[in-house]
Amino acid sequence: MRGDGGDILSRLAPYARARHDGPDGIHLVLDGVAGPLRIVIVVDRQSVVVGTWFVIDDGHLGIRLACVARLGRLLAGQAPGPLPSTLRLSSQQKLRQIRMLCIAEGRRMGVATRRIAAGLYGERILHLSRNEWRASSWHRAFYRDLDGAAFYLNGGHVALLHGLKQGGDSLAA
Repeated sequence: MRGDGGDILSRLAPYARARHDGPDGIHLVLDGVAGPLRIVIVVDRQSVVVGTWFVIDDGHLGIRLACVARLGRLLAGQAPGPLPSTLRLSSQQKLRQIRMLCIAEGRRMGVATRRIAAGLYGERILHLSRNEWRASSWHRAFYRDLDGAAFYLNGGHVALLHGLKQGGDSLAA
């Protein structure tokens, strides 16, 4: 989205939960009744029309337009409304994302695989023999999440924040 930067920032200030000034623009997380609303404001000093917004026309256009509509309602002083259903994660998807992030962080810090699994599934895993561990459902679940965690280890979390990639079970736009 492109905007004039100044005026819109003052109008959004009461709703801002977090702000990050990056090289590509101003990243904001706004409080909304139905959940957080994430936007990026790119200040274009070259533009002759103040307040012009651009929405990327790609495979996520419908979601992007729904989010712009939510922002418009918020700027008008109304409740932004619910998140688009494609952006909502189920409880199971949220838990899997958390497990994958824990695995990615543990691997990044050099923690042993079974120690990470014990942190996720319980200390009893450390007491299993090698063969019991490999035959367990915890082993299969852990390695399934480890495969998904590779996405995060390769910088995928940044792409998720920018809405460019699908991570684990979720699609961010």
